[in-house]
Amino acid sequence: MLVHALLAIRAAHPSMTFHARVIVEAILLSERGIGSACVVARGLGLKSRFELARLLKREGLPPLHRLAGWATVLSWVLAAERGSTSLYRLAFRSRRHPAACYRLVKEVTGLGWDLVRAKGSQWVERRFILEVARPRDS
Repeated sequence: MLVHALLAIRAAHPSMTFHARVIVEAILLSERGIGSACVVARGLGLKSRFELARLLKREGLPPLHRLAGWATVLSWVLAAERGSTSLYRLAFRSRRHPAACYRLVKEVTGLGWDLVRAKGSQWVERRFILEVARPRDS
């Protein structure tokens, strides 16, 4: 579990509603996505993925796919630091296409894997927290 990120998100959003807290904690616990917006919305008893998107926006959180993307990238960097594992191998282990993993890193962080890996997990976690704490239009 991405404990430091969870604590920082809780500090940035101390009055998070139950549904938002469940989503954030599930993503950080799994260290990846928790399903499509439709599936997550249905699981929470919401009417649609649009209601889920409005809920996250009201809470000042990024969209579901961004939260999942950051958590996934952070977990990959942590795994790479623990075992000097390549992203290619991490992709293979998680049954994902390596090219899709490299694209996700670029999409989420704006940087390539080599640079993200060099900057380290603390840098990724700080950027993740900044994105979550960033004020959003209501």
